[in-house]
Amino acid sequence: MQESGGTEQVPMQFVAALLSQIEGCNDLSSVAEEKGIMDATMEAVKFAVGSCSEASQNIIVEKTCSILSSSSYFSVDEYSFPTLPIEMEGLLSTNELESMPAKEKWVLSLFASVIIALHPTTHISNVRAAIHLFMRTFLKGHIPSAQALGSIVNKLCPRQNGERVPSDCSLEEAIDLIFNLSMRYPGKSKITLSDICHAASTNKSLQISALVGLAWIGKGLLMRGHDKVKDITMIFLECFLPTDGMSSKQASPEEEQDQNLHSSVMKYAADSFRILMSDSEDCLNRRFHPIIRPLYKQRFFSIMLPIFQSLFVKCDSSLTRSLLYRAFAHVVCEAPLIAVLGEAKKLIPLLVDAILIFSKDDAGKDLMYSLLLVLSGILMDKNGQDAVIDNASMIINCLISSITYPHMMPVRETGLQCLFAMSTLPHTRVYPLRTQVLQAIARVLDDPKRVVRLEAVRCRQAWSFLC
Repeated sequence: MQESGGTEQVPMQFVAALLSQIEGCNDLSSVAEEKGIMDATMEAVKFAVGSCSEASQNIIVEKTCSILSSSSYFSVDEYSFPTLPIEMEGLLSTNELESMPAKEKWVLSLFASVIIALHPTTHISNVRAAIHLFMRTFLKGHIPSAQALGSIVNKLCPRQNGERVPSDCSLEEAIDLIFNLSMRYPGKSKITLSDICHAASTNKSLQISALVGLAWIGKGLLMRGHDKVKDITMIFLECFLPTDGMSSKQASPEEEQDQNLHSSVMKYAADSFRILMSDSEDCLNRRFHPIIRPLYKQRFFSIMLPIFQSLFVKCDSSLTRSLLYRAFAHVVCEAPLIAVLGEAKKLIPLLVDAILIFSKDDAGKDLMYSLLLVLSGILMDKNGQDAVIDNASMIINCLISSITYPHMMPVRETGLQCLFAMSTLPHTRVYPLRTQVLQAIARVLDDPKRVVRLEAVRCRQAWSFLC
C-alpha cells in the first residue's frame, strides 16, 4: 500500500470500506479484540492512513468524526461543549474500559489510529472535542487515546514555509485545555490531570493511567521541542517523593499496602521516561509524520542529568533510589553517544551505581544490559578515555559483578568484553587489580554458554599478560 501514482486510492478505499462496515454493524463481538484482531486492524489503519495524501486524510477524518458523533455512547457535550468538566464517577471503576460496548471501542480505537497517522497539515474539524474525548478515555486505560493526544500536540499548528498553519485551536490552547480541563468527583471539588498524577485521587489505577497518558503527551511535546515537557517531567519526578506511610519505621498493614501502591506508581513514573525517550513503533515515528526538532534527545539528556545527580544525593530510600536509577537508565540509554561522551566524567559513577543496583535481581536485567552497552561505548571511544582512567578501579569492580550475573547471558558476555577493553588502560591503573580480575574470570570459564566461555578465555589471556 505504498503511495505511488494512482495506488494511493488503495489504502484510502481500505480505510473507507472498514469504517463503513463498522458503522453498519451493530454486533461487534469483543472476542475479536481478544484474538488480537483489533490490534492488527489498528496497525493496518495507521499504515494505510499514513500513506495517504493530505486531501485523502481529510476525507477519512471527516468520515471517522461523523461515525463517532453519531454514537449514543460518546457524550454529545464533548462535541458541543468540549470544555465541560469530565465526570469522574465512571472513571473510578477499574473495569470501565472493559464495560465499553464492543462497537464503541472499535470506533474509538480506529479514530485514535487515524489521528496518530495524520500529516501535521491535515485538518481536524474539532480539535477541542477530540482532546476532551481522548482525555476521558485514556484515563480509563485506553492507551491509543493517549498516543493520539501525543500526536495531536506534536503536530498541531506546524510551520509551513516559515508560517504557522492555521487551526481552530492553537498549540498553547490545546496544552491549556489538557492541563486545566477539570474533572468532577460526585459531591467533591474539581481536579485536573496534574492533581490526579499527584495522587489527589485515592484510585491508584486512575493515577497510573494519568501518568501513562501524560508520558505520551510529553513525548509529543518533547519531539517538537516544546518547553512544557519540563513541567511534565517534574510531575513524574514528584511521584518519587516519600509519602507519610513510607517514613514510618513500623508500618501498619494499611500503611504497608499504601507503600506497595506507591511503589507501583513510582515504577510507572520511572517508565514514563522510556516513553519519552525511546522510539515507538505505535506512534510518533517517521511513518506517521511527526514534527521532530533536531537533537531533542541530546537536549533533554543535558537537562535531566544534573537533576538526577541532585536527586541521587538527596535520596535515602533504597527502593526510591533503585526506581530513580530506572528512570535515569531510560534517559541515558536512549541518549546519543556523543552527548554521553561529553558528560562521561559525571556519568561513570552513576552508571556504575545503576549497574550494581540492577545486578541484585532480574527485574532490571534489560536495563542493566543497556547500561553496560553505554559503558562499553565510553570505553571504546578515545574521547571517554580520561574519564575511564580516572574511575578504573570503580569500573573494574562493577564489571566483575556483571560477569557472573545469572539472569541474562548478554550481560555476562558484555561485561567480559568491557573487562578485556580495560586491560588496555595504562599499566599503573589496572595492574593492582590483576589478581582480583583473574580470580573472577576463573569462575566463569565453565559458564553454560559457549560464547561466554570464549570471551572469558580471551579476557583471561589479556589480563594474564599484564606484568
